[in-house]
Amino acid sequence: MSNGTLPLEGVRVIDLAQVFAGPACTRILADLGADVIRFEAASRMDVTRNLIITDNDGIDHHWHRASYFVVRNASKREMVLDLNKEDGRAIFRKLVAGADVVVESFTPRVMANFGLGYEALKAIKPDIIMISLSGYGQYGPMRDYGAYGMGLEPASGISSITGYKDGPPIRSGLSFTDPYSGFLGAGALLTALHYRRRTGKGQYIDLSEQEAAIPIMGAALLEYQMSGRVTERHGDRSEWAAPQGCYRCAGDDRWAVISCSNDAEFEHMAKAMGHAEWLDDSRFSTVLARHEHHDELDAAITEWTSRRDHYDVMHTLQKAGVKAAAVLDGKEILFDPHFKARGHFDVVDQPLLGKRPVQRHLAAKFTRFVAKARRPAPLLGQHNDEVLKELGYADAEIAKLREAEIIADEPKLPVPAPFVSAALKLPYDRYIEHGILQAIEPDYREQLGIAE
Repeated sequence: MSNGTLPLEGVRVIDLAQVFAGPACTRILADLGADVIRFEAASRMDVTRNLIITDNDGIDHHWHRASYFVVRNASKREMVLDLNKEDGRAIFRKLVAGADVVVESFTPRVMANFGLGYEALKAIKPDIIMISLSGYGQYGPMRDYGAYGMGLEPASGISSITGYKDGPPIRSGLSFTDPYSGFLGAGALLTALHYRRRTGKGQYIDLSEQEAAIPIMGAALLEYQMSGRVTERHGDRSEWAAPQGCYRCAGDDRWAVISCSNDAEFEHMAKAMGHAEWLDDSRFSTVLARHEHHDELDAAITEWTSRRDHYDVMHTLQKAGVKAAAVLDGKEILFDPHFKARGHFDVVDQPLLGKRPVQRHLAAKFTRFVAKARRPAPLLGQHNDEVLKELGYADAEIAKLREAEIIADEPKLPVPAPFVSAALKLPYDRYIEHGILQAIEPDYREQLGIAE
């Protein structure tokens, strides 16, 4: 691979996934250079096209303006194809003949009902690689259950160890299993592509998002297996570090996280906070003692953090060799100097929205290339004609397909109402007060060359 060439250039990915996990997986592949062609149906758009509409001048064609969709699907192309009709499936099979990877996230029955399961695709392209990112896998009594991240967290056991002491199980606040499974799926596909390059063989990957998340429970499961003890919920605390927690800082709803995993780090923290006397306090002399007196220690730490800016807490403690980080809201992430320096956000010129910051899904840095958003997220059916012409279809044939509603660039009604939060109904210049990611302050606009 020469300098500047993306590692997946020349790889074509057919993307049937929706919502979060699958699109996150294929967004990584697209940023690595793959030609990702995502599919939707006019009668079944990706539901995220209805999430977080930021325009303030109405909701006409809101499915083109959905922030959630824009972030997950940058760098991709798109077709709207009716796979319920044989002509639509014939187009799909032609695409498979020239593809390398097929990604889908339906329940197991769907691809089989279309006649497009792995064995059928393998008959078209013997070395095809296919991954199914389903909730509960292709086999077992739960195979046909629909799944979203908010249900998969408790189903995988993660919620059982998430929550405060003496409180109920809770979710993480984000559907954690979705991005986690998406990244695992991308890793599995990269491994499969490497294997195919060495052997010439494709393969089928059955990725259960529930099972993929279970290794996070590894310590709790091992503890139960070895001792019979069920892991208790303990909020932000850790069994391997003390103190550890999220501490209130100066300002409105500002916080910083701090963790000391050994006596040396605790010593550094105590001295940085100006409380060297803690080192002579028997309550805090060892990790076990600090665990036992965690409440008193938390109160003492909060007395110090509550009078300081959360960034100041982070920088002061990190400089002293202590693990600490400011808790950032959406606006702070956008303007954070470290994220800016790392190029955490790409700016894409999104049709109907203008230039927008889109965070990278692959934060790793490489010496030979940059894995970034190479184009904006596609409009609904934007690349129908382009892809069909690549397959050899003439203009007249494409017109007939459109007339027969095999392809489309508008959804079939009724279209679900978009989700618009109260903050998004405010005038544009007040978005920034609510930390909305799409609102870019003038200095940031100037820095990134974004016109008002």
